Amino acid sequence: MAFSFEQHRPTQAVIHLDHLRHNLQLLESLTAEGQFFCPMVKANAYGHGDVEIALALEQAGVTAMGVGLIEEGVLLRSMGLKSQLLFFGTMDAKGARACIDAKLTPVLSSWDQVRALRALIPNGQTFGVHLKFDTGMHRLGFEPDQVEKLVEYFHENPELDLQGVMTHLHSGEDALDPQGESFKQLRAFESLAGEFDAWAPWRHTLNSAGLLNLARLRRSGRDEMAGVSLKQGVRPGLALYGLSPVEGLSELGEFKPVMSLRSKVIRVRRIKQGEGVAYGHRWKAPRDSVIGVVPVGYADGYHRALSGRAQVLCDGRRLPVVGNVTMDYFMIDMTDLVGDGTPEAFQWKEVTLFGYDSKGNLLSAIELAEWSQTISWEILTSVGERVPRVIDG
Repeated sequence: MAFSFEQHRPTQAVIHLDHLRHNLQLLESLTAEGQFFCPMVKANAYGHGDVEIALALEQAGVTAMGVGLIEEGVLLRSMGLKSQLLFFGTMDAKGARACIDAKLTPVLSSWDQVRALRALIPNGQTFGVHLKFDTGMHRLGFEPDQVEKLVEYFHENPELDLQGVMTHLHSGEDALDPQGESFKQLRAFESLAGEFDAWAPWRHTLNSAGLLNLARLRRSGRDEMAGVSLKQGVRPGLALYGLSPVEGLSELGEFKPVMSLRSKVIRVRRIKQGEGVAYGHRWKAPRDSVIGVVPVGYADGYHRALSGRAQVLCDGRRLPVVGNVTMDYFMIDMTDLVGDGTPEAFQWKEVTLFGYDSKGNLLSAIELAEWSQTISWEILTSVGERVPRVIDG
């Protein structure tokens, strides 16, 4: 559970709502006119704090958002969110009841879910749903050969109000290539989605990568390519939080990171050449050095894989992380910053682990992902409950 009492550790995740609004406006401008737009706030809004983010999006005019768990949707409803909440997960009969009670819009991906929900809706009443089709991700979704049966079922069960159909791209980064996997999936989806036109449902297919790539293609003046409409409904995630999943698209605009993870140096000390730091003395000082201790560790989501690889921002300079990241702390080499100065004078200096420092310098979470050989999604969502989210802007 998140801590609700006063925080005493000088570590916080600063959430820049002005950057969120900037990214939202940019994404809306890149979405084809009249298409479904559903920002994703699952996984605690990618680690940013789902309640604060969702309420800010609603205030900015967003009318639909996506969650990954029923529990996430129930929480947002309890905090007063009025927007449509699509639930992109699986459920049993108990979950179906929770969706109805919280007025969530489930994205149904199996017959078990369809029947569990239908059994709870009284005849003559309706409840909105979307359908998900598997066009290549092979995770969740109906197989295309189920379309005919689904059309028949929804005609016979008008209590299920079909509001949307969707699929999920497994390689949205290749959506510039009409011969690539994304276009293959989109063609498969469009061939089946038309069977549901009697309900005039929304169609949505694109994550952040797909959205950015198709927006670039539309800039050439095209609305269609290789038999695929370039106007697709979108469910942006990573880009909403300020990180682009694709490179080389700067002409579309600049995304601004929404989270800045900051702490302070709580101790500064000199060590002799050859002395080591942290567990196992993985790093030993190649010269007489000045070491700073930062009160953040892998229990906070600062991965142990960053040991000896990462950098931080301190006083406008990049300083290396040395030794093993431990559960509650890691160490940085401050030798060049301190020089011949007094180490104690540098205690309580601000340290930025990723995002912007207080002077506007940026260290991207994408760099941390590269250093720890993972993806930027994991960096953001790993920031733990021990780290308070502090709203800025």
